Amino acid sequence: MSAANGYSHDNVINKLIKLNERIAVDPFNDVQQKDLIWCQRLLTDVKDSGLIPSKEEFIMANLMWKKYGFLPTDRKSTEENMWKLIDSMLTQENPSKIGAIKMYRRFIDSTLREAKEMVDAREIKITRGW
Repeated sequence: MSAANGYSHDNVINKLIKLNERIAVDPFNDVQQKDLIWCQRLLTDVKDSGLIPSKEEFIMANLMWKKYGFLPTDRKSTEENMWKLIDSMLTQENPSKIGAIKMYRRFIDSTLREAKEMVDAREIKITRGW
């Protein structure tokens, strides 16, 4: 994406730096540590390699921004956005169930089994149009 299309490499780097700082502010738990590592890897890829984040990476970064926000009302919105992303992962041309499970585990501190069961249930819900 070029600057003419609204992409600014420096702007993305600055926002990822702010996201990194936002995640690192609070005491760590396992999920937060994984989020911080993900953010730092993405920042390194964008900053050092000049890579452009994928659509999913932009969505994930936005979800993390809301997840580590300072407003208590952000949690419900973040969870709704997480489900939207999971739904899109399950309904895209090449569904990514494993990606959806990983996404769930990143946002909801759960076991692999719990995440798989939740994503399976969501997949059934989508299939049946509930």
